[in-house]
Parts: sequence; C-alpha cells; structure tokens
Amino acid sequence: MNKTNFRAALLMFSSVLLGGCSWLGFDDLADDYLTQETYPVITNPEGEPPLPFRDANPIPELAVVPQRPEKFETPRPLALVTTEQDDVGVTSLAQYRSDSLNPRLDKDGAGTQILRLDLGFAASWAAVTEAVAASDLKLIDLNRSTGTYYLEVEKSDVEDNRSWWDKLWGEELITSATYLLKMSRSRQGVYLSLLTDADTLAEADVTEAVLKSIETQLES
Repeated sequence: MNKTNFRAALLMFSSVLLGGCSWLGFDDLADDYLTQETYPVITNPEGEPPLPFRDANPIPELAVVPQRPEKFETPRPLALVTTEQDDVGVTSLAQYRSDSLNPRLDKDGAGTQILRLDLGFAASWAAVTEAVAASDLKLIDLNRSTGTYYLEVEKSDVEDNRSWWDKLWGEELITSATYLLKMSRSRQGVYLSLLTDADTLAEADVTEAVLKSIETQLES
C-alpha cells in the first residue's frame, strides 16, 4: 500500500470512530437514572459476621418521595411571584416584624436614648425605611452605605428673643433643622440614634419624639 492509500484508509477509519461510537459499544447512560432500582443491603446468614459495607453515594431520606419522571427534564427555577406567594409574603412580613424585629426604646452605656432592633442591618434598614415613610417624619435623603437617614424635624425655637408679652400672646415660633438618624450594628441586631451632625447627639426631647414615632410604626 502506498502512502496515499494509507492516509486515505487512516482518515476513513478515524471518521468511523468519531461518528459511530455506538458501533464500538459505547452506550449513553444519561437517562439510566430513570430505570434504576434500589435494592436491599446484602446480609449474611445468621451467625455469620456482617460484611463490611459503606454506601458510595448515599441517598438521604426525604419526607416526601418525588414521583419518578418519565423522561429527562431540564431543572428550572420556580417562579418568583405568584398571587398565592404574594399573600404568604405579606403574612410573613407582619409576623416577621412583630416577633423578630422587636423594636424597643433603650439607653446605651452613656445614657443616650436609642431604639434597638433585633434583626440584621439589611432587614432592619428596609423596615425602618418603610416606617419613616409611614410616619409624620420628613425624610429628605438617605445613605444606606453609612446607615444614615436625613430628617427635617420641626421644633420650637429656643432662641426666641421676643418679649414675654409677645411670647404670651403670639404664636409659638417653629424652626426646622436637619437631623441624622443613624443605624449602627450591635452584637444582637442594630440600634438607632439621632444626631445633629456626625459628632453631636441631638437634644433628648427631639430624640425621644423621633424614635418613638418610628417605634410606633414598626409595631403597627
């Protein structure tokens, strides 16, 4: 056989190998799981020592045994939103707030008024954001990365320079100021505090009024 004929024969043999694996005895085992059965563990006659045995691929016990499919089905994620799921989600949120969030006014080690929450930062941030929106507080900005809500709060003007008679017969002077509602992480959840700037705590009466308003919304 010359070189040309040898190369032609070699190419023909290679094409047969690549195109006809089943001809050589290779079976497709992808769907074998549909027909496989589970068999009991082999045991020795009474009086004989047990055989050493270990499952190579143990199958965990299931509360509900799924029905065996008739053909291979590509796994797909379940739908995220349905009417029934939405109803369950609303119920869970209400239960989640009342039992898990556990909002309560407290004081830190320095005696500063704070509002404690028992959940993590992400869940607490979402709940407080909704509570602030539902309250009478005016939210002008927020920054999740620093855990800060910026509130515009109205209060009595402590620098009212009017005379005693003018104060008595006149209307109370109201001013507005921007306060920082700060969410900080703690060992068991988070806590909220109120500041006039990054380094100054707010007045005790304003702090109590703001935190109480948020607590009321979280408990509703």
